[in-house]
Formats: sequence, structure tokens, C-alpha cells
Amino acid sequence: MLPDAETAGRGRQRVSVADVELLELHTDLYGRLDARHGGGRFRSVFAAFLDLHATPLLHGAFSARRGRRLYGSVADAVLALASMAYDDQLPGLAQRYDLQAIRLAQAVGDRGRLARGYIHQARLAGARGDRDAVVTHARSAVFAAADAPALVRAYAAITEARAWALIGNPQQTLAAVKRARDAFSRASIGVGPRWLLWLDRPELEGQAAWAFAMAGLAVPGSQALQVALDMPEERTRDSVELLITGAELARLRGEEAERTALLKRAVEASRHLKSRRIVDRLARVAEGQPLHDF
Repeated sequence: MLPDAETAGRGRQRVSVADVELLELHTDLYGRLDARHGGGRFRSVFAAFLDLHATPLLHGAFSARRGRRLYGSVADAVLALASMAYDDQLPGLAQRYDLQAIRLAQAVGDRGRLARGYIHQARLAGARGDRDAVVTHARSAVFAAADAPALVRAYAAITEARAWALIGNPQQTLAAVKRARDAFSRASIGVGPRWLLWLDRPELEGQAAWAFAMAGLAVPGSQALQVALDMPEERTRDSVELLITGAELARLRGEEAERTALLKRAVEASRHLKSRRIVDRLARVAEGQPLHDF
């Protein structure tokens, strides 16, 4: 679909740069809180803020240039809210948020944010157990990100790797991880879309480790995990997920004592998280079930 021909607003309230900056700063803040405490703790507060602040802005008065920034910033906020809903195991709500954000990104022709929306759709398809749809959405993200910044291409490629791993294709998994690492290496440190600056080397390697674990590739998975363990301490939920991935890799290597120890650490680290998804993952992995959530 082509971008909207008109992105200017003709409402009564004048939208200022400060209005958009306030939205962006709140999205950054709640994104960090989500990573540290889980999506169920602050979701309703952030949703109330968006209803109070962002909705009137979309109906306000702004130029086409400011409209492009506003639409993109609202899309980022809504996608952050969708992530919180997904973490709180509310897939229907997450889907509605994702579709709103995809429409905003399409309106301004932002292919990077469109790729992010498709990645979210892949995640929801995984939650439904529709593995073929996961690959379809992941490939759509790669296509959308073709001309996007290198960091976006890395994000799309590592998502594709995880999708191939989910359906049990180790060769495609290895190839997609290589593409993700190559794209990440071409990205400048600290340079990229505001909404993706959290994608650092530990995060990328953590997702690679998950993909390798799902594909049954214990050796490259363990190597990726060692790099991922440098993840900042404040990203509590991601750190718990790394421990779960480590436990699965230990199982693949036949090291039951290490698996048990890692699961114990994951449970202890998750005690203060409000994340239904993590609780569910820990319960399933404790029962010996495979890591199937995307």
C-alpha cells in the first residue's frame, strides 16, 4: 500500500514539538520499566496516558512533516503497549494494538516500523501455534526492511532465524543468523531508529541462542549464549529468558545438573516480575516441555 497522500492534521489543538517529545520520552520510560518489571505491572497506566495525551494529538492541527513524526511516535507507543499485552498473555488485545500501529506506519511509509509490526505478528502467530504463519510474517518483515537501516535489517533477520528454527530447519536458521550478524556489524553503535536502540549485541546473540536451541544446535547456541550473558542487569525479563535458553541448551548437551541449576536461577530472578508469559514458560520448561513460544 502507498503512504497516505495527506498527513497534516486540521483539528483545533495545535500539536507542538514538546507534545511529541513528551510522548516519545514516556514510551522510552515505560519500555525500560517493562523490561525490568514485566508487562503486567504498568500496562494500564501507560494505556491511560496514551488515551489522555496521544489520542487528542492525532485529532489536532499539525503540518505534514510533524504529522509524519507524530504518527511514527504514536506507532512506537502503541507497539510498546502491544508488547506489554503480549507479556501479560492478552493476545487479542496485543493484536488490536499491533494493527493500529501497522496502519500508522503504513500511513507515513515507514518500512522499518512496518517490519516491526510484522515481527509482532510473527510473535502472536507463534503464541497461537501457527508455525507456518510465523515464517510468513517473519519473511514479510525481512522484505519490508530491505531498504531500512542496518539495525532494522538485523532485527528482521534474527526474527527470520527464530522462525526457521521454530519449524525445525537448522540450515535456514544458521543462514539467517549469519545475515543478522552481518547487518548488525554494519550498523553504527548507538545509531538507528529510536525504537530499536535496545537491540545491542547481547540481545541479538540471546535471540540467536534461542534459535539455535530450538533448531537443536547446541554448540553454536552455547557460544551465542556466552556473548548474550553480558546483557545489562536492568533488563530483568530478558535475563530470565536467557537462563531458560541456557537450561534448554544444557538439556541438549545432556547436562542435567546444569539445567537444574539454571532453572533454579531463572525462578529466583523472576520473583519480582509481573509477567504471565514468563511464569508460563518456567512452568512448561520445568515439566520438560520444549521452548515453543516465539
